[in-house]
This record gives sequence, structure tokens and C-alpha cells, in this order.
Amino acid sequence: MLGTETTARELAYVFDQAYVARLRGRDPETEGHFTAYFGRVARIMLQRRLRAPEIVQDACQETLMRCLEYFRAGKPLDHPERLAGFVHSMCHNVAMEMIRAGTRHPQVARDAPDTPTAGPSPEDEAVNEERKRVVRDVLRRLPAKDRELLESAFLEEEDREELCRRFQTTESYLRVLLHRARERFRAALLSSSGPAAAPASANRHDTLVKRKSQSV
Repeated sequence: MLGTETTARELAYVFDQAYVARLRGRDPETEGHFTAYFGRVARIMLQRRLRAPEIVQDACQETLMRCLEYFRAGKPLDHPERLAGFVHSMCHNVAMEMIRAGTRHPQVARDAPDTPTAGPSPEDEAVNEERKRVVRDVLRRLPAKDRELLESAFLEEEDREELCRRFQTTESYLRVLLHRARERFRAALLSSSGPAAAPASANRHDTLVKRKSQSV
């Protein structure tokens, strides 16, 4: 059973200081494991953000190359157990770069029909941008773990199994962490709004977060 043996070998690796040290030392076997393991993870994440398969492949390769170059340059990772989070952040940055490039050169599938799509009105775009700005401002005020958890779960809609791996927790306790993070988000949102606007604003954002959380 080749697939089972391969999985067992991958699980035998522990993301600790020794693993990072081998990456910094350009150990071929460790780099091979890193590329195989995180290549699959990065591809799943990127497929949610980028449409064209060839763009996903390019972004995946760019993510892995940047990570390897980081360690080959001798740079440290203070918390090796959070290696998955480091790769996720790198993957997110690459995806955002691809998306920004796509606004100048839109990604169009080769077999896509030439049908026009109705976009939001300028007023709707202004409202959406203002809401995004408020959410980003509030997230910056939260503890790093809460911010990363909420961004990954609700803004980036990351798979719950990947969230459990990244935060080293079970699915049931992940719900507890998300609930606590939502409560801190709500409190920060209330404190940042004016006295009159606070309840309505908090309810809008809290409803949005709870609706998305039902899928996590």
C-alpha cells in the first residue's frame, strides 16, 4: 500500500527546531518532505482564491520557493510548531499579489463564455469597502491568535481540518476558540463605535460572523 506508507512517512516528521534547522541547512530529504506536504496544503488554499488552474500552480510553486529561500537564507522561525501558519501567511501574500495582478490582467478561463456580469453599484461598493475597513481596524486590535483565527475561518474561509492542524486543536475545541474570538471581536467593535451606532454596527457584523461560522 504505497499511499499508506507515504502518509506514514510524512506523519513521522515533527515540525520542531530540528526540522527548521534541516531546512536552513538545505537538507534534500527535509526539503522534499516540505514541498510534498505543504504543496498539497497550499494548492487547496489557493484553489479557493484563484480560478485558473495554471495560476494556482504558479502561485503554489512561488509560495514553496519563497518559504525555502527564507530558510536557506538562514532566517529563524521562533515557533517551529507554527510552521503551517508561516506557510499559510506566505501563501496568502502570494495569492493577494496574484489577485492584484489579475485586476490588471483578469483571469479568464479558456472555455469561459463571453457573457457580461452585473457588478455592484458604486454605492454598494462604497458601503462594502467601509465595512471591510471597520473589520480590518477591529481585527488589528485583537490578540494575534484571535486575529489569525478569525481571518482564516471567516474572511479566507479556510477548511476546518486545516484550522485544527494549524492551531493544534480538536474540532470541538476549535468551536470554543472561535466563540471566544467572536466575543472579543464584538467587544472591540462596540468599543470602537460611537454610542448610537455601536449596537447596530455590532449586530450587523456579529450576524455576518455567526452566519459564516455555521459552516466551520
